[in-house]
Amino acid sequence: MDKFRIWITFDNGQVHLDTDWCGQEELGQSLQRLFHGPIAAMGILKEVKVVDTSDCIVFLVQDGQQVFPEVA
Repeated sequence: MDKFRIWITFDNGQVHLDTDWCGQEELGQSLQRLFHGPIAAMGILKEVKVVDTSDCIVFLVQDGQQVFPEVA
């Protein structure tokens, strides 16, 4: 089973570990909360980065735009 961490960066530059070593189901729930919940409404997220156990970026959104994987 793959495990993931979600790191978020606020518009003031502060970096926070939002979700620590979760599976795919919790990952989806966390991303849903981040992109559609109260923090999204506040407009203070600068970056959302998902990394796997190899510390590889598997998903990256900056300034509300998906950067990785590249959108076709």
